[in-house]
Amino acid sequence: MRLRPMFSLPTGPRAVRVLAILATATGVGLWSAILLAPAPSNLPPALNTSNDAGSDTRAVARLFGTDGVLDTQISVLGLISAGPQGSAVLSIDGAPAQAYRVGTEIAPGLALVEVSPTGIEVDRNGTRLRSAAPTRAVAPNGFVPAP
Repeated sequence: MRLRPMFSLPTGPRAVRVLAILATATGVGLWSAILLAPAPSNLPPALNTSNDAGSDTRAVARLFGTDGVLDTQISVLGLISAGPQGSAVLSIDGAPAQAYRVGTEIAPGLALVEVSPTGIEVDRNGTRLRSAAPTRAVAPNGFVPAP
């Protein structure tokens, strides 16, 4: 008695036919998936990338005894000492230099009170603070600095 296998591997032209049918079925399936796929929905809105400084906490800080000007940095760049008409060129918190007259507010709660040849005096909510002017550089030989 002779046993026949239930399935035999195709040979020759039959194998080519089977491979062609598999390739066609794969191509039809792939292109059907691409062409019949649902249309993409609208993209979600982009994130806001602006440089938002965050929330302002100065009002809350005042409730706990902070007056909001403790961290103000003042750089004295130039002085015009003329008594009550004096002015100073200052840089506040690293900002570009700006001229301020005596009596003007240079930051919230911080006012310029006096300008002298050696520095400035500011008033911070009733407390006077002094900031010295930068020292003058030594003049090169042959030049006499003005008194």
